Amino acid sequence: MNVLSIVTPSKVVAILKSMHVAYLNKLFRFAFMQYPVLYVSATFIIISSAFEVLAMNAFIPLSESAGGKSLNTNNLLIQIIHFCGLNVYSTKIIFLAFILIFGLRIILNILGEKILLEVTAYKMPSHLMSLGLENVLTNTPISVIESRSSGYYISLSGEEVNRATSLIATVVRFASTMLMIGLYYVTLVFFSPATAIGILFFLIVSGLSSYGVFRKIHQWGYLNVESGRIKNSIFVDALNGVRAIRAFGGEKFVATKFREYLYPHKRRVYLIDFFNFFGKMFPLFLLIMTFGGYILISTKLNNTSFDYAFAVTLLLILLRFFMSLGDSANVFIKIVSEAKAIQDISSITDSPDIADNVTQADIDVEIHNIQVSGITFSHNKTDDVLRDFSATFSAGKTYAVVGESGAGKSTLLDLILKFHVPDCGSVLVDGVDTRNITEKSLREHITMLGQETIIFNDTIRNNITYGLDVTQAEIESASAIACVDEVIESLPNGYDTVLHYRGTNLSGGQRQRIGLARAILRKPDVLILDESTSALDQKTKEKVLQNIFRAFATKIVIIVSHDPEIRSRVNHVVELFPLAKRELIYQESASEEKLPS
Repeated sequence: MNVLSIVTPSKVVAILKSMHVAYLNKLFRFAFMQYPVLYVSATFIIISSAFEVLAMNAFIPLSESAGGKSLNTNNLLIQIIHFCGLNVYSTKIIFLAFILIFGLRIILNILGEKILLEVTAYKMPSHLMSLGLENVLTNTPISVIESRSSGYYISLSGEEVNRATSLIATVVRFASTMLMIGLYYVTLVFFSPATAIGILFFLIVSGLSSYGVFRKIHQWGYLNVESGRIKNSIFVDALNGVRAIRAFGGEKFVATKFREYLYPHKRRVYLIDFFNFFGKMFPLFLLIMTFGGYILISTKLNNTSFDYAFAVTLLLILLRFFMSLGDSANVFIKIVSEAKAIQDISSITDSPDIADNVTQADIDVEIHNIQVSGITFSHNKTDDVLRDFSATFSAGKTYAVVGESGAGKSTLLDLILKFHVPDCGSVLVDGVDTRNITEKSLREHITMLGQETIIFNDTIRNNITYGLDVTQAEIESASAIACVDEVIESLPNGYDTVLHYRGTNLSGGQRQRIGLARAILRKPDVLILDESTSALDQKTKEKVLQNIFRAFATKIVIIVSHDPEIRSRVNHVVELFPLAKRELIYQESASEEKLPS
């Protein structure tokens, strides 16, 4: 680290560019428009800073009085006392004025900080976190979500949101601190011009020479944003895959990998905190040593008595000046090093531009037909998963989508649900291209259940309803169709039984049936089951399918399964083949159509 690196205009421009000023402006406009009370907070905090300097001015006439000097009537505090009709020569009144004004400073600062923290530590982060999750779930393309790590989103919705909201509070405090520094310096100019000149020279030299430290701290802050995401991803993935890790004996490997990112990350945190603290305290150390040496040398050379009152007053003002200066330096470094978080947060909190989707409409009638017409799709724009593929799914019929792994079964379902859009061709719902149908409406009418049911640490009732406002009778009916009602009723608390994280207090088959009840309760026009009965024993599976076929006799039921028995249970079989093996073929069973039994 080059501590003596000198700052130049080009380096200043580079720093300003790295701060993403446009994003800072965007964040502040959002904050102050969404929470106008921030103006009140900023006003209180800034006024409180001015009150502190005004109160500290009381020590100047007190020192003059103690030193037997004539009172300087140009002192602002003296003028205020005189304006109030009080005796400006009374040290008691001057000291009481100090207590009163400093007391007001504390009260205003408390009120301002209370409002500021209520917004930046409570309301604003809560709003951004919830908005971020909602936008990711609702608007972010599946392909984008899957291309990023879980740590990326955890960092953005947690650490980075807190970083951005704290930036608002930091800048407000920085403004008040800078005002206080300026007012203290003006006080020094009038009280001791020679000291003011010396301090100005010291600040210029130290500011120019400390650019290297500042740049290094900025780099560390940026690196910690990235390393924080990686370590979060490793930690979350390790928890989610703990069974596999133990099964393969990979505990040490994963723990070592986590430490490789954790220790450098925490070391940078330590170094940033230390240099921030050092930058705040070292000027105070220099001040004390320089000030003490100056007093001793000057009094000895001039053979004069030591003016304790003047020295103590000057020292008090300088202490507050340098403490404020240290705070402002730390705050400025924090503002610059953390400004990048604003861009990151906007990537999840900003809703996408939907101007080109204004023609999209909702589905307002029951779906009777889905036609997949000549679709071609590739995940990487080079290797097609589906090519010129067509199929038709009609109400009142059941379908099995079968094929080898990699044949495109899951991709076909994703296209029907509009998780992806075909590169060529179209998916038509009752003759309307899904590109012209809102995603929300499409998924209200089409429900897909995967092989792994997501179970939340909540009651069975809430895991089944999943936000739906339904009656207990409807919940029990869906549970009965899924053949999980008896299991639930055998539990001590029934539907109020709290399930563990990921449903670890249930068997695999029970979790799948909870998921089936959740899907059935929605009464969709199209029910898609993607290996959703794989954990059920044959007898239970047959009963569940029979119940579903009966309950959805007038709907569209699509089942993806490797179970050969499924072929004989449905009206139509859609068989997919990997393109590497042959062109995809749509095969409808040649046997006569038969209603599900």
